[in-house]
Amino acid sequence: MSSVNRGTVRNKNDYYVTPQWLVHEFLERFMAEYGINPKSCRVLDPSAGGCEKHQMSYPTVLNGFGFDNVTTLDIRSDSRAEHKGFSFLEIKNIPLNDLIITNPPFDCSVEFTKKALENVKGNGHVVMLQRLNWLGSAKRKPFWDTAPLKEIYVHHKRAGFNPEQPNAKDSIEYAHFVFQRGYSGPVKLSII
Repeated sequence: MSSVNRGTVRNKNDYYVTPQWLVHEFLERFMAEYGINPKSCRVLDPSAGGCEKHQMSYPTVLNGFGFDNVTTLDIRSDSRAEHKGFSFLEIKNIPLNDLIITNPPFDCSVEFTKKALENVKGNGHVVMLQRLNWLGSAKRKPFWDTAPLKEIYVHHKRAGFNPEQPNAKDSIEYAHFVFQRGYSGPVKLSII
């Protein structure tokens, strides 16, 4: 996902390399606030990315935090994911996870979130990295009316998703949106 170069052709399969510092910054806060134990947590990254030149961002950082039960999936056949060439939205009978975390393709982010919520255990968490303006649009309004959104972690630093241009930053803010299956309370806003 990237907001740079609007009006140009998007990357194939909406693939953009998520900066690992962004994932690290989020996980540090999320794990502390939610008491996540990496050793007992089954995790799925359904759009894990990675390629010959780049690591998978979320799995790499998760492993650094001690998560050792991380399953990776990606639609791209050149991904480093253990299950590649498969669309998360089309796979049936996914084992239930404690946490599903990813940077999904923006054009089907709502569908990704809904499917992820079906594939986490009771009270399990779904975390989606999105542009902050994901909250807007009439098309997504029905989703937001019922989504079990628990917390939004807004990143105070703008990120860039092109590792070939590490100093180039996007023109928009990003946030990790935390959903919890079955949650219906107020939404907390945090700035990290």
